[in-house]
Amino acid sequence: MTTVLLIEDEETSRELTVIALQRLGITDIVLAEDGKKAIKVLDGLATKPDVVISDIMMPNKDGVEIVSALVARKFQGGLILLSGADPNILRMTTTMAAHGGVNVLATLIKPLDEKALKYAFDRLN
Repeated sequence: MTTVLLIEDEETSRELTVIALQRLGITDIVLAEDGKKAIKVLDGLATKPDVVISDIMMPNKDGVEIVSALVARKFQGGLILLSGADPNILRMTTTMAAHGGVNVLATLIKPLDEKALKYAFDRLN
């Protein structure tokens, strides 16, 4: 069973991503509505998630800070970055994660494309 930590501050995007994950058969989903809460959740989990899906632009620690936290914790799972913001920020964050040893499965532009999400999860296996 795949476990996902979904970090998304926008309620509608969070709900739509959960629905998309459930359509892929993923039901073990842990939610965090900002980066600060996500780091607390990540540190509190007995078993680390297989995949972290993180928005880039968020309050209380953004996606760049999430990537830094994953690198510092030597996160071994996959990372999917989401953004509706400037593609340059998405590229920079992806590069930072990859150079830090994080397995970047995909970078996806909002609104979320379910086929692209499925492709990202196919890369995990």
